[in-house]
Amino acid sequence: MTTTEGHPAAPRRARRRSIAFWILAPLSVFALALLGLGLQAVDVPIAFWWPAAGVSLAFVLRTAPSHRWVAIALVFALTSSANAIAGRPAALAVLYGLFNTVEIVIVVVLLSRLGEPFRLDSLKHAARFTGAALGGALVAAAGIASANTLLGTGSFFPASIIAFASHSSAMILIGSLAILPRDRSRHVRLVEIAAHLLAVGTAIFLAFGPPGYTHLSFLVFAILAGACLRFPMRLAAWLSLLTSVAVLVLTRTAGGTSRVGIVESAESAVTLVVFMSAVGVFTVLVAAARHESLANAALAVQAAHEIATAERTRATAIAQQLDLERQREDFTTATSHELRTPVTNVLGYTDLLAESALTAEQRSWVDAIRRGAARLKDLIDSLTSPGTGGDPDRLPVDTLIDDICAAHHADALSRRTTLDTVHSGHHVLAVEADVRRALWGLVSNAITFAEGGTVSVSAYRIGDDVAVVVADDGPGMSPETLGSAFERFYRGREAEGRTASGIGLGLATARELARRNGGDITLASRPGEGVVATLRLPAAPTT
Repeated sequence: MTTTEGHPAAPRRARRRSIAFWILAPLSVFALALLGLGLQAVDVPIAFWWPAAGVSLAFVLRTAPSHRWVAIALVFALTSSANAIAGRPAALAVLYGLFNTVEIVIVVVLLSRLGEPFRLDSLKHAARFTGAALGGALVAAAGIASANTLLGTGSFFPASIIAFASHSSAMILIGSLAILPRDRSRHVRLVEIAAHLLAVGTAIFLAFGPPGYTHLSFLVFAILAGACLRFPMRLAAWLSLLTSVAVLVLTRTAGGTSRVGIVESAESAVTLVVFMSAVGVFTVLVAAARHESLANAALAVQAAHEIATAERTRATAIAQQLDLERQREDFTTATSHELRTPVTNVLGYTDLLAESALTAEQRSWVDAIRRGAARLKDLIDSLTSPGTGGDPDRLPVDTLIDDICAAHHADALSRRTTLDTVHSGHHVLAVEADVRRALWGLVSNAITFAEGGTVSVSAYRIGDDVAVVVADDGPGMSPETLGSAFERFYRGREAEGRTASGIGLGLATARELARRNGGDITLASRPGEGVVATLRLPAAPTT
């Protein structure tokens, strides 16, 4: 929404609130300073309660840090002026205003050390606020009592005790209202508030009213504890302030039996302000502790909800993955079944053709057909499982390498890839068909990715095993591809754009075959530096 001039209405409302704040807050400080000067007790040279201290603290805390010096200057000017208007000597009025200001500065500095807006949102912060208020009040009390002593208007100790209790209680009861956090309690019904007011009013009347049962004053704290634990923190703070004011009024009226006047004794004044200070400290600590517990409970509930959501998502993902696995297995089983029969027929007829009288050229064609059909049969077999295996034999590694490389000779020539082999004389103990299929997959991959390069196949003894190494100088694998290379049906982005007919089963099948024979396959690679595949198998005993 905008005004007719086209400017946003929200900034105007903010400016009006700011103007009202800077008018009403200083007026409240000045008015409560004058009111406080009227709170006198017999044989006490100063006011026995100083509500202006609490309003001054709230005023400065609610002011933006960049403008706090203005608020502090106003506190000094207003409290000094109020003391002067009340008839105090000019020097004493200025000193009172100075010490009032110093205590506010001390509290604000102590609360601002974290460099962030301070809030009574935890027991730790409540204890810190209480300690800051007591510390500021202690400094102000010492200064005010010293000023009284030096100017001959009173003795040090009575004035210091009264000043400390009156200033600390005002800052804790009133100043805390400026730094309360956002309430987390649920809505409170009016009947509950009414019941609380009735209960606390009854307790105050019995303890501080005409009956004079002062030994029942503890009931006030019991009822306030209920308010702190049941009501929102802001409501509990206001109820504590109203309770303290009600006790003050009854004390000034001699339990409600006379008109407002001077408190009859210094002891009564000290008891009153100490009670009010205790009410403030009790309320701030208990309400802050409850607020913190509610905040922690809310965080725990939120964390539990997020964990539950994550678990549901994970369960859904696992279910989807299992369903995809089932669909893939069904597809591969059906596909391999449908393809196995025609491939078997091709192999059978090529065997028949090979037994016929053929020219050398025709025989090379038949051999090429048979190699392709055999490769296709191996691929179909790998779609379902590597097979059932057999009995391990003592196999010469050099012969296996030569046979596999010879079978890939034509493919290497077509890709302009050089095949190098190194004989080692080692033997392995494994199922021959398994070793041939595993090594076939490694050599086939190397030739495919080292197009125009070199593939070397060698073997060496390592402990009780023989390692057959197939190394190429192709583009290598990225860490992502290397981490997923042995997953079934996985094809890395390095395979894109290459004439590779695989479907991501070669490495997975080769590793399964190697492990079935007590060995394993590992890969080592860096992007741009080729791949080193190592087939490790148990070494055969020496004959």
